[in-house]
Amino acid sequence: MYKVSKYFLPLIFVLAAGLTFADDFSDGVSAYEQGDFPTALESFKAAAAKGNADAQFNLGLMYLNAEGVPEDYKQAMSWFQQSADQGNVRAQVNLGRMYAKGKAVVSNHGIAASWFRKAADQGYADAQYSLGILYVTGTGVPRDFAKARELFLKAANQSNASGQYQMGLIYLKGRGVDINMVEAYKWLSLAGDYDDSAVYRKFAEAKMTKEQVSEALALAQAWKPEKPAQ
Repeated sequence: MYKVSKYFLPLIFVLAAGLTFADDFSDGVSAYEQGDFPTALESFKAAAAKGNADAQFNLGLMYLNAEGVPEDYKQAMSWFQQSADQGNVRAQVNLGRMYAKGKAVVSNHGIAASWFRKAADQGYADAQYSLGILYVTGTGVPRDFAKARELFLKAANQSNASGQYQMGLIYLKGRGVDINMVEAYKWLSLAGDYDDSAVYRKFAEAKMTKEQVSEALALAQAWKPEKPAQ
């Protein structure tokens, strides 16, 4: 999660070839990869000053992780805010997490939910998962298992292990749906070794027939991810 982003680098080269901020950004990425954090910081700052949302996001991560600078949550939040305001989904999610965890601000899950929702609406799986958790717990939003399941499914269908794990728990525990061990086992299998997936698979298997386990594994094998929105 907390690694400097290169995700949009090829796109920036294509759409902004020859522009100074593209050079500054790529110089920053290159310096970061070489462990030259001071140079990366200055290059990202130069690109960020020209409105590069990805550079702003990367600066936020560097302040969050104390890479080349002292840990500074206020600076991290400021850079995430600037990037998030331009629609950067990663910045929106990290800003939401800072509000949720009370880093640099008083914890506010309502604001966290609003930022998760902005990124979730753009199809970003981590945001869909994070917002789904708030609906499961009723934190910052009304508890709504149906809405949580909808969000987890969207994330799960993008191969997001967190979403797949939560889908497994929903069917295992009957959260807003009838308990369905086959569906639970399918999703927990797709989640692989994420969190306690193996523990819950073992629990589910103890309650299933061999035929049901085979059916669940066949469904998992036949499952195909949807193309990520981002």
